[in-house]
Amino acid sequence: MHLNRRLGAVLTATAAATAVLTGSAQAAGTMTELPALPGSYEAIATGVNNAGVIVGRSIRDGWGRATRWTAAGGATDLGALPGGQYSIATGINGSGVIAGHSEVAGGTSRAVRFGPGGGITDLGLVPGYSDSFGLGVDEAGVVVGEGWDRSTAGRRAVKWDASGALTQFALPNGTRKSLLGGVAANGIAAGSVFVTEQVEKAVRWDQDGTFTLLASLPGGGNTRAIAVNRYGQAAGYAYTANGYQHAVRWSREGRVIDLGAATPHHSIARGINENGTVVGDAQDSTGRYQPTRWSSGGEALALGLPANTYAGSAWAVNRAGVIVGFTDEGGRSRAVRWYAG
Repeated sequence: MHLNRRLGAVLTATAAATAVLTGSAQAAGTMTELPALPGSYEAIATGVNNAGVIVGRSIRDGWGRATRWTAAGGATDLGALPGGQYSIATGINGSGVIAGHSEVAGGTSRAVRFGPGGGITDLGLVPGYSDSFGLGVDEAGVVVGEGWDRSTAGRRAVKWDASGALTQFALPNGTRKSLLGGVAANGIAAGSVFVTEQVEKAVRWDQDGTFTLLASLPGGGNTRAIAVNRYGQAAGYAYTANGYQHAVRWSREGRVIDLGAATPHHSIARGINENGTVVGDAQDSTGRYQPTRWSSGGEALALGLPANTYAGSAWAVNRAGVIVGFTDEGGRSRAVRWYAG
C-alpha cells in the first residue's frame, strides 16, 4: 500500500475528545479526536475542505477503510471497489467529491473518485504501471495521483478529469520518474521529479501543463513539494547542506523559505492553505515528531498532543485554519482536528 507520504511518525489521542492546545509557542484553540468507524481501532485524517468536512481512513483488522467525517464529527464508511478489502480517502473538494484509492480483486490498487452523495468510480490504471493511486482533487473534480509499478518501483504523476480521461504530467528532459504531492482548488499541482535515481527535485505544474522546478536550500540536496495552493505557493521539504530534512515553503516564483531554520532537527510540511499557512510536523529534542503549524510569516506553533501521546502530524489545513492529522500512542493512531485560532 502506498500513500506518497511518510506515515512513520503517526500519532494517537486518548479517550478524551477535546483538549486545550499546548506547545512551545502558545495559541488559544481546541483539539478534537474524530471517531473511527464502528469496529475500527484507529483512524487517520488526511484532508479537509473549506466547509470543514474531513476525509481519511479507519483501520480494522489491519485494513484501512476510506472515511468521511462531517464538520460535526460523524463518520461515514465510503466503501471499496468490488473484491477489495481496503480503501483510502486522500482529499476532498468544496463540492464533496473525494479522491482516493481502493484495492481490487487480486490485491492491486486503483485510483478512485467518491461521489458527494455516495458511490465509487474506478479510474483505472496508468498504461505501463501495475497500480494507481488518487492523491487529491480540485474544484472541477479532477483527481490527481500516480501510476506505480510493483516490479520496477517506477512512478508517474497523472490526473483524471471529471469524465475519467487520463493525462500524464509533463516531465523535464532527462527525467523518467515523477511523484504527485498535492493539488490546489484551481488545478495547480505539485510534486517532484527524479533527475537520477538518487536526485529528486520539487516541481510545480500549472493549469496549462507547464512546469517549474523549485529551488533547493543553499548547498542542500533533494527536495519534494507535497502541497500547493491556488496562488502557486507550495510546501514540502528540502535537505540542508548538513543533511537535515527541513519543512519549506516555495513562493509563486519558486523561491524557497526554510521553515525549519530555527532548529537543528528534522521537519516536514504537508499542507498549505490559500493564506500561506503551512502545517506538518517537526522533530523535538527527544526525536519525537510534533504536529506543527507555520504562519504565513514563518512563525512555528506546536499544536499540542493529548495526554499520554508522544508524537503527531498535521496533514491538511483549510481556509479557516482548521487543521487535520493524527496522533500516536504506542503505535495506535487517532484522527485529530485542531483549531489554533
